[in-house]
Amino acid sequence: MSALLYGPPGPYSILKIQSLDGRAYYDFSPVPEYRFVVLDAYDISAIGWPQDHPKTLEAMKILREKNPNENKNSPTGMEGLERRFLMFNGGIGREQMEWLDGVLLEATKKKQKVVVCCHLPLDAGAASEKGLLWNYDEAMNLIHRYNCVKVCLAGHYHKGGYSIDSHGIHHRIIEAALECPLGTNAFGHIDAYDDRLSLVGTDRMKSTDMHFYPTS
Repeated sequence: MSALLYGPPGPYSILKIQSLDGRAYYDFSPVPEYRFVVLDAYDISAIGWPQDHPKTLEAMKILREKNPNENKNSPTGMEGLERRFLMFNGGIGREQMEWLDGVLLEATKKKQKVVVCCHLPLDAGAASEKGLLWNYDEAMNLIHRYNCVKVCLAGHYHKGGYSIDSHGIHHRIIEAALECPLGTNAFGHIDAYDDRLSLVGTDRMKSTDMHFYPTS
């Protein structure tokens, strides 16, 4: 079995992954049968951009409308899924959403299996409400229009989690090594097969077989 190493596109990228003018979202296809889509969960965010950047201003507008607290990292008084509107989260912008639509359309035409990678979780069944992408519902409505997406991988929720949504898509939140007690660890690798992804975990990272649901 051969191993492939991929990293974000940039001037020092070992592998020539197409970069969209330095944006932090991209896709690649290591083999014809698979396409990996990496989303930028902090495209619209109050952290990481200059304070006067349009994306920062858009993010702050969302937080003012959705979070009544002075401390925008506090969910006090917020209920259910509304608790996701916190400053340490973010959202996907319109341009990136249109790009994702195009990528999924192309993958469908090529009959590829798609794995979506996003730091912020996209399904409330797999993670805390406080850790979800702001517009996870919009992103999943788009993804559910296609049958090509098989797995969504995410982080952010350090305990890790797993769910299968209403369309048979696996949502696997990867356990974080940074909160491992002394003497423990959390790491693993994923083996890709024609009919499944198999996460082989070590220690606190749970192994997970994600079998693909048949599509019509």
